[in-house]
Amino acid sequence: MSRLGRGLDALIKEAPEASDRTTGITTIKCEYIYRNKYQPRKIFEKDKLEDLAQSLKENGMIQPIIVTKTDDKLRYELVAGERRLEAAKIAGFSKVPVIIRSLSDKEKLQFAIIENIQRENLNSIEEATAYQQLHQEFSLTHAQISEIIGKDRATITNSLRLLKLSPEIQEFLLYKKISSGHARALLQVKEEKRIPFANKIMEFKLSVRQAEEMAKKINSGNDENLPLKKTQTVDFSVLESKLKSAYKVKVKISEKDNKGKISFYFKNEEEKHKLLSLLKQKHE
Repeated sequence: MSRLGRGLDALIKEAPEASDRTTGITTIKCEYIYRNKYQPRKIFEKDKLEDLAQSLKENGMIQPIIVTKTDDKLRYELVAGERRLEAAKIAGFSKVPVIIRSLSDKEKLQFAIIENIQRENLNSIEEATAYQQLHQEFSLTHAQISEIIGKDRATITNSLRLLKLSPEIQEFLLYKKISSGHARALLQVKEEKRIPFANKIMEFKLSVRQAEEMAKKINSGNDENLPLKKTQTVDFSVLESKLKSAYKVKVKISEKDNKGKISFYFKNEEEKHKLLSLLKQKHE
């Protein structure tokens, strides 16, 4: 944390916070920051959190998190940056840089939603639940939510429709066993047929388009005649390991609905230049 100013450790001592006059940023001990009750994010992907923790160890926390003061003068409520805070704890940070803002409950929720959506950190159920909070607790219309969040009204309405699904199906979405596209196909059929339909989607690894076609079959009573063939699951771990060995960086292969990507991760300028050099040599 030395990048935030010289002598900060001496300033902090037992106090919950200390300000650096040169940057205007305050540092607060992690133990004094508690979770925002309006935080929409419920699930953290462990591997991504550990990757972020490793990055923080190597580079420090450059972007401050946002907090607000509470009635308890020694405690602060997190507004935005929960993932960074959790990663900082994993990385062993005792204190983190923060910006302190005075916000209403509605503004806390708006802040948290906008930050997570901009970073694409929320899954579809977390996002829908957050919109529902804005609608029910703060009496905002779908049009008002749309204006605040920066998404069109139809997107907000379609997102909220996912909450009409049963808790079991919402859990499938929450843990990414099915996609929001699959969920919209499930909404097309009668409620009593949704669980068997969802199980079929997962068992046969149906694409969204296949699920939509199956929904039409179910509604017409012809779903028993729909030919299904299990999609062969591909284990990318061996190939990822080979690519990692060849290019000396972490490699991740992901696939969804027969589409996917291969990602190469570098941690600094040196790794980036080595990777680019290897790629150039192998493909000239």
